Amino acid sequence: MTEKQTKTETARVERVKTHENLLLKKLQQEQVQETLDSVENKGIDREHYEDSLLEKLMTQVTSAGRKSAFHSNDRPEILMITSAVELTEEEKEIIVRKFIEKTNKKLRRITTVVDSNLITGIRLQSESFFYEVSGQKTLRELRRHLERNWRY
Repeated sequence: MTEKQTKTETARVERVKTHENLLLKKLQQEQVQETLDSVENKGIDREHYEDSLLEKLMTQVTSAGRKSAFHSNDRPEILMITSAVELTEEEKEIIVRKFIEKTNKKLRRITTVVDSNLITGIRLQSESFFYEVSGQKTLRELRRHLERNWRY
């Protein structure tokens, strides 16, 4: 790889990383605003709001079969998006928003990777979540099915 190609690739990677960081910051600001809006709406009955929060906390602490309320599952995660082709900024934003909507997870970082071995499709991976829809996965499943069921 020539020096010019190396500089071009480095600049491209920096642009992608900058966009991912801006997207993450935008989503975090939206989440903060939603939280503030919900708190403002509760201002109507401020007297009973703290009592209500305390009651919810005590219910969580004493509920059988639940994890301790002191060990939050809301720890922000790293999301890695692997795709067969490079995604546009709009596609990344749609994917990240849908991930947050479906998992209710907060993100601390977004990473995108292009892996042509997927053939087609995407893979989403975080510390507590894995989802793959790809040509590679389909071929793997087909191979497993044929190996188990193929009779000579």
